[in-house]
Amino acid sequence: MKGSVAWFSDNHVAANLLMFFLLAAGVFTAMTMKVEVFPETELDLITISTSYSGASPAEVEEGIIRQIEESVAGLAGIERIDSVAREGFGTVTIEVVKNWDLKKLLDEVKAEVNRITTLPEEAEQSIISEVTRRSRVINVALYGDTSETTLKHLAEKIKDDITNLPNISLADIQGVRDPEIHIEISEATLRRYGVTLDQVADAIRNASLDLPAGRIKTTTGEILIRTKGQRYFAEDYRDVAVITRVDGSKVTLGQLATLSEGFEDVDMGGRFQGKPTALIVVYRVAAQNALNVAAAVRKYIEEIRPSLPEGVEIAYYRDRSEILKSRLELLLKNMAVGLILVSFLLWLFMDLRLAFWVTMGIPISFMAGLFVLPSAGVSINMISLFAFIMVLGIVVDDAIIVGENIFRKQEQGFPPLKAAVEGTLEVGRPVIFAVLTTVAAFWPLMMASGTMGKIMRNIPIVVILVLLGSLVESLFILPAHLNRSAEKRLKNRAGRPQREKISARWLKWVIQHPYNRLVNFCVEWRYATLACAIALLVISFGIWKAGWIKFTFFPKVEGNTMRCYVTMPTGIPVERTEDVVAYIEGTARELLADMDQNRPDNAPPLLSYSLSLIGRHSGRGGTIGTGSHLGQVWINLLDGEDRDIGTSELTRMWRKKIGTIPDAESISFRSEIHSAGNPIEVHLSSDDHEQLLAAADVLKAELKGFPGVFDIGDSFVPGKKELQLKLKPAARSLGLTLSDLARQVRHAFYGAEALRLQRDKSEVKVLVRYPESERRSIGFIEEMRIRSPDGTEVPFGQVAEVTMEQGYTTIERAQRQRVIKVTADVDETVTNANEVRTVLARDFFPKLQTQFYGLRYTIEGEGKEQKESLGDVFKGFGIALFCIFALLAIPFKSFTQPAIVMTAIPFGFVGALIGHLLMGFNFSILSLFGMVGLAGVVVNDSLVLVYAANRLHSEGKDAKTAVIRAGGLRFRAIILTSLTTFAGLTPMLLEKSVQAQFLIPMAVSLGFGVLFSTGVTLILIPCGYMIHRDILGFAAGIRAKLFSIEVHE
Repeated sequence: MKGSVAWFSDNHVAANLLMFFLLAAGVFTAMTMKVEVFPETELDLITISTSYSGASPAEVEEGIIRQIEESVAGLAGIERIDSVAREGFGTVTIEVVKNWDLKKLLDEVKAEVNRITTLPEEAEQSIISEVTRRSRVINVALYGDTSETTLKHLAEKIKDDITNLPNISLADIQGVRDPEIHIEISEATLRRYGVTLDQVADAIRNASLDLPAGRIKTTTGEILIRTKGQRYFAEDYRDVAVITRVDGSKVTLGQLATLSEGFEDVDMGGRFQGKPTALIVVYRVAAQNALNVAAAVRKYIEEIRPSLPEGVEIAYYRDRSEILKSRLELLLKNMAVGLILVSFLLWLFMDLRLAFWVTMGIPISFMAGLFVLPSAGVSINMISLFAFIMVLGIVVDDAIIVGENIFRKQEQGFPPLKAAVEGTLEVGRPVIFAVLTTVAAFWPLMMASGTMGKIMRNIPIVVILVLLGSLVESLFILPAHLNRSAEKRLKNRAGRPQREKISARWLKWVIQHPYNRLVNFCVEWRYATLACAIALLVISFGIWKAGWIKFTFFPKVEGNTMRCYVTMPTGIPVERTEDVVAYIEGTARELLADMDQNRPDNAPPLLSYSLSLIGRHSGRGGTIGTGSHLGQVWINLLDGEDRDIGTSELTRMWRKKIGTIPDAESISFRSEIHSAGNPIEVHLSSDDHEQLLAAADVLKAELKGFPGVFDIGDSFVPGKKELQLKLKPAARSLGLTLSDLARQVRHAFYGAEALRLQRDKSEVKVLVRYPESERRSIGFIEEMRIRSPDGTEVPFGQVAEVTMEQGYTTIERAQRQRVIKVTADVDETVTNANEVRTVLARDFFPKLQTQFYGLRYTIEGEGKEQKESLGDVFKGFGIALFCIFALLAIPFKSFTQPAIVMTAIPFGFVGALIGHLLMGFNFSILSLFGMVGLAGVVVNDSLVLVYAANRLHSEGKDAKTAVIRAGGLRFRAIILTSLTTFAGLTPMLLEKSVQAQFLIPMAVSLGFGVLFSTGVTLILIPCGYMIHRDILGFAAGIRAKLFSIEVHE
């Protein structure tokens, strides 16, 4: 290392070329990097989706879900299997073991599912795929008082236009139904002509197809043969012959049936700003830039708006690029302010040129880190930018130590080149190991699992890369610049003494008088000082155990949207759900209008837009499944920085204004844009379904007893009533089977699927069935005629036995067992979700299992995420401590001296505790991440101090003099490194933006921990050094006595 440092110090051209390369490479990389709000993460999930149209959830469970579960359960690499059966559809989700070969497991799952031969014939081919997270950027709403067909047609055209824009490749249409062709024939007509729906479907199938028939090779060339007869629209089927008589006459479909273009029979729709809507969701994929994607869509909307039909409007909403842009501006502003504060502190206590070149280490290190970030899979996002802010003050630590030592050598009269080389080499080893200890502390954080762990891994990657860049800068670039600037200063100031700054003289006075006296006193009374330090640790531990500070796993990130999810009784007419949704939306509009009355006249309105959806829930807090009983309302508000009331407060007022809706099964509200899951989520499972329902009711009653717990609900919603059919014994004598009965009833009420065809962008089903008037009454099923194999028509009541049962809305399964999910939200100002979960697990669940024999439970949601992430954090902390110890033991060549240096770590935690108390924050997973990283940062100053004491002691000074003088020599560097770290984090600590609040606890842990540990380093480390010498002396005395006894013997 000596040769490299000397060569770069003497060759400023090489040092500058290295600096320019790092700056240019970083700038170029930053211009081409992926930009997103939150980092993309791999989900390690495989889904198996199967459509079984017309089937009840119980039929989907029995016929599809259970068979798939059993077929894949034995495969290696599966961590967990979750399933959902709902009306007409089933999904099996496989969670893959961490670090398992997902592609290989995907192939094995496909092979196992394809081997199943007992799935229902009516079930479609299962779709097996890896779950990938798509990054939604912006939504487009096409709305107006026009037909669903018009909206769908326009939406498809606009979607195609958007995906043809540069750098946009993915968009989806939502909120509209798929088209179908309906051929409806009444029971009376079927009897009159003696045909069945199945026969009509066969006639359609045979009359509509395109089929290649090969080719003819002639002497002049090849001619292709093709049958061309595919019918694409309802009117095209009117002349299809259903009955052909021997006399040549025929009965066509137009004579038998009513033909119409329609949509699939599902209750689904949406309204934007109170008008029917079709929604287009635009995504960012691969390396596409979210800001560019959103800008292109907004520009396209402005261009197409004048050409839309009268009465149709277009708008964009949920533009995540606005959040991203505001967060980027926020974090870059904080970074700039932090940089100014750091530069000011360096200038205050150092020579101006030295302060400038030390500060230059920040952009050089940042650009070096940016240059490598894409290779590590990190993008520019809210988390990675926060990591840059966090490392802002830390990154100059090694440059301060090296620069301050070079500057001190120059003050002592060393020539510039010799001062640069010797000053760097003197502290080079401790600087290298100081950076490595910080790297070792942050490295284990990259191994954290769970969704939070995968997102937060951006922080250690950024910190490590930037610190390694700073090490290169401080060892090879900084010495050359300080050498060159010193040479120029000597030429310009030949014969003139350099004036020392007032602040530098004041700092020297502090070191030589107050600090020197204090450290002398503490070293003299070192055991009393140690006792006081231990007492401080005990008090801090008592404050934590007393509950003065709570633990919140992941603070809620408040957004600009209020969301309400309403679940009505299953099977309720869709009109009633629409009325309730309209009432909820109207209530929100009234509330915001009232709030606007109390705002200044020129203030923009609080309401940005409203969106309501019928038939499904999307987002956390909703109910799984689809149906007429589900509805949701989204109210988007003015940006948080432009209003004086929070989204959560407005949501609370909205909830209160809505009041109670008597016939609603549940109503829940959300206002956060990101969370770790439901604060309270418990999965109950049992072989006895009635017992399971009773246990869920008992648990919900228990949760109601906790103050601050609200929106308590469960996943079980009573399903629609079911007409369950059985074959009477008399039917078998007619040659009828249960399959004949089931198929004919299915064809009448769901429809006989004649064929499917691709029309434009949509897949269209052609269904043959009863008219809608005959499908709206139970009485019509009694009037049906069932056709026997010989063509005999038998009244339905003679061959079928009918019972009325209550079905299910959805059936949820976990680990191949039926489960009911009990969920609740928590008001963090009143109670703590972690404490509620702890009390339930300790006191309630054992009693519940005693009350309901065979009941099983698991804590899911935020509780599961917390368990996984905390386990990784504590394991990572253990690894970090060992690595720090090893990296300290190597330069000290001692197993005991690292213990002195590491005494700063627990006092860093005390500082973090004090910081949380002062700032009014609860501990969170981010606080713990900060404390793990803090372990590597706080030892750096102690390492430098002890290393200097060892060097002075080896030069002949006694231990006490050596450690006291080492404290004075390194005082300025230690104070500056701590102050710059805190100054770099100060803008973040003072940030009031709601969306940035969840990041502040990590900054609190690091900033206050470093600040507090500085005092420990300057006072307690010298005491620890002397106690260590006392112990070594005592041990040496014991050995000497033992040796003398042996000699005498």
